[in-house]
Amino acid sequence: MKEAQKLILSSFKYKPKSRFIPVKNALGYTLADPVSVFRTIPPVNLAGMDGVALKSKETKGASNEHPREVSGIFVNIGLPVPEDYDTIISLEEVFKTEKDQFLISRPVSPRQHIIPKGSEAEKGQIIMQADHVLTPYDIAALIHFGVKDVAVRHWKVGMIATGDEIIPSKKEPQPGEIVDTNTVLISGYLQGFGVLTEGFPITPDEPDRIASRILSACDNCDIVLVFGGTSAGTKDYSVDAIEKAGNLLFHGVAMEPGKPVLCGSVMGKPVLGMPGSPAACLLSFFQFVFPLLKSWGVPIPPKKHVIGEITRDIEPFFGHDLFYLVRTRYEDGVIRIFPLEWEFGYITGISADGILHLPEWSNGYRKGERVQISLIR
Repeated sequence: MKEAQKLILSSFKYKPKSRFIPVKNALGYTLADPVSVFRTIPPVNLAGMDGVALKSKETKGASNEHPREVSGIFVNIGLPVPEDYDTIISLEEVFKTEKDQFLISRPVSPRQHIIPKGSEAEKGQIIMQADHVLTPYDIAALIHFGVKDVAVRHWKVGMIATGDEIIPSKKEPQPGEIVDTNTVLISGYLQGFGVLTEGFPITPDEPDRIASRILSACDNCDIVLVFGGTSAGTKDYSVDAIEKAGNLLFHGVAMEPGKPVLCGSVMGKPVLGMPGSPAACLLSFFQFVFPLLKSWGVPIPPKKHVIGEITRDIEPFFGHDLFYLVRTRYEDGVIRIFPLEWEFGYITGISADGILHLPEWSNGYRKGERVQISLIR
């Protein structure tokens, strides 16, 4: 498995691309360029508190024994302060004598409780650098600073479901038909990291048509995933299709599930053949597509791990990396790890919250042994 991962990483390099999108749609995306402020914020001096705006020079010499009458104007926090006024004092410290005149008994220093013009950002100032991953707070800040659109990193993955038995999710399956869910599964992960996806029409088990579809996808995508047709059955044609369209790098990896995964190069772009079962498809995605995207700068967060006691023996399969879905439970101050059996469908994965990895030359795990798992929720 490690050799296959290294081969993929060394064979395909990302050529940076970007596109402009509205700020309000940019959550989770990665900035391609620095972002500058389009206007000075705040554009004028603002009041930092409710009170009376004064001219500080008029307050010089004021005291309890010798109060001074000065000009002033009521202001509210966050609102503009007239240009002639340079300080603010609380209402409790002044006595209004007549229109715009106040009696004050102490001097007030300049800029007291004033939010200066440009104190947050000056026009043209860079506020975010390239490669910054946008959070909800960032989106609000960009809107605050008047930024309408941003240039974001542009990664695009094409997805091709294959098989005479595969039908779109909007159709009701008949006996012998299987609803396409793998593209939905993988799209969900990709879109969560700001990666664009493009789904292509379901393609029948015909090598020439699959090869043609791969070529079309490579025209417009950075990576192409072909779902199904990777095993050694009579209608498994993904290998033939990739060889027709480009070059096959490998077919089959010593891992379970996911053994039939394959990888080729078409137009210099990676084309991965993903096993048809959801479990094998997901594991292949985690082990081969994730590392490649991460090496290209996609903001995939680091894995979260926990350590707990395994609740049953796990036997090794020497020379193969084994993966198990697991469910965790906290009991008596200990995290218990319950290995689950992989199944063709989805029901087991619904209750799973982690994945246990048994490396290729491991001696296995014994019941009660402390093991580390990767969380998937």
